[in-house]
Amino acid sequence: MGQSEYAKEICKLIDTVSNNSSNVLLFGERGTGKRLFAESVHLKNNENFQDFFVINCRFYGSEFSNKLNELKNNLLIQSDSCRTVFFENIDKLKVELQQNLLIFLKEITDSKCNVRIISSTETFLEQMVQNNLFNRDLYYFISSIILNFLPIRSRKEDICEIANFYKKHFETKSGIVFEDFSEDVLCAMKNYFWPGNIDELINSIQRAFVVGKNKTISVLDLGLQNSNSMDVANINLTDKSLKSAIDSFKREYVKKILEENGWNQTKTAKILGIQRTYVIRLINELQIRDK
Repeated sequence: MGQSEYAKEICKLIDTVSNNSSNVLLFGERGTGKRLFAESVHLKNNENFQDFFVINCRFYGSEFSNKLNELKNNLLIQSDSCRTVFFENIDKLKVELQQNLLIFLKEITDSKCNVRIISSTETFLEQMVQNNLFNRDLYYFISSIILNFLPIRSRKEDICEIANFYKKHFETKSGIVFEDFSEDVLCAMKNYFWPGNIDELINSIQRAFVVGKNKTISVLDLGLQNSNSMDVANINLTDKSLKSAIDSFKREYVKKILEENGWNQTKTAKILGIQRTYVIRLINELQIRDK
């Protein structure tokens, strides 16, 4: 969605990839639309969405092999349609399980199943390969085609169109109708850093339908009252190292999500896309305190 050259190119790539059997690796920050792209590629030539399988590698441990066997049994069943398997967050797959995945992929390929393999990563896999954190053979197997997904802050001309689309979506869903976004709100959305990308933008629009009291959505309703917090000029650090800057941002961002959810760690973990135990770890490591 959008009028940027990037958005137009992505639409063209959906057609290109859907007509190609090569394995595809999608690289980009969290919330940049990698899964949506994989779904769109699948639906381009398939009416049956049940043939789209998602394996989120972030959440698998020792049971991963059983999941692969279950998946293989499903894929070996004869079907006229092309099945798609999307290995989400493949960079999070534990090293000891990566060889199992490589064997599975080779078996599926040798079986001549009509299957398309798409994987996604938030990390540079080449660097992980060099550091022996990712299986080299697996990397080359899944990356016949590599596509990079831009963060939404790099395509600001698309932000307003996406925001308006989801505003109308939530109006239809809730029955609540707001006036068009004011110029101040549109400007705030364009200037905000959006660390959670489009996922965070959607959540902000939805938030306005929960907390908004007036006919017009305000910056406060969107939760962007701290939208200037990512301005480098406003970051006052004694230690100018990159690590300190990143820690400063993480501290403010995690605290912001905690405050929006009444310091409920379970809800915060769900929004951030991490485990609750990691939220607790961040609270302790970054010394986040409820004022």
